[in-house]
Parts: sequence; structure tokens; C-alpha cells
Amino acid sequence: MKKFTFILSIVFLALISSCGSSQSIINTANGYDLAKYKYVVFSANNEGDAELDDILMMLENDISEKLQAVSPETARVLISQGENVLSPKINIKTEKWDGGETYISITFYDYYTNRSVAVIKSSGMGISISQDQEIAYKAIKKELNKVFNSNSQSIEIR
Repeated sequence: MKKFTFILSIVFLALISSCGSSQSIINTANGYDLAKYKYVVFSANNEGDAELDDILMMLENDISEKLQAVSPETARVLISQGENVLSPKINIKTEKWDGGETYISITFYDYYTNRSVAVIKSSGMGISISQDQEIAYKAIKKELNKVFNSNSQSIEIR
């Protein structure tokens, strides 16, 4: 009987530790094709808790793998050459008390027109705050891969 209880406890703990849910969505503005964007300018106008800056940095790295990061000065030169440039605003929030859920949203703006082109959102809920964050991060990373998969080739700045 002790062996059965021990095995049942292990199975229960394994189920609890793997529990988690995520949700993610992508909205794209009419008339905009994200495949035509090859460059990105990051700014400091992101929002969220300062202790989540590690997730912010990981998201900027993920975006930089899909789009070539350039300075604002280089972006203006590229735009004058007919290139399209995006600028993301990243928002990360973690609820610490109300059941603990992490929300991540990235709004991509056309750098020239400042019009929102796409919004990608994810949320994650797990057993702990760190698991919430990991679930939300993996969900938004999956959506970024879907959106920018065709842009992942090597890009050379003229």
C-alpha cells in the first residue's frame, strides 16, 4: 500500500508540475504585409515591470534573429531608399497576487508612418510566477516565428 501511495504521489506531482496554459493571438492591419519588413529599430519606450527586463531582452534578441536591428539614423537612410522598417513596443506584465498570470504584447509600428502594423499577444498561467513567464514567453516566441519565418534570411545593409 505504501508503494502504491508513493507512486500515486509521484504521478500527482508530475501532473501538477506540468500544468500550465497559454494563449496567443496575432492581429495584422489591413493592407500591410509583414514579409516586406526586413529592419527593426528598438526604442526605450517599452512597458512593464523592471524585474522582467530579462524577458524583454530575450524578445528583442528573438526579433533581431528575424529582422536586422538598425539605428534610427540608419533607418532613415533605408526608408529613403524605399525599405520598410518596423519599431516594436513591448509590454510585459506579471500578476503577482490574482492567480498569477503573465501577459506579453508586442505592437509593431511602421517606423516611417508610426502606424500600428501588427499586434502579437500571449499569456501564460502555470503553478509559479516563473512558470507563468516561461509559458507566455514560449507562446509569443512561437507566434513571432510564424509571423517572421519568411524574413529569417541573412540581410545586408546597403
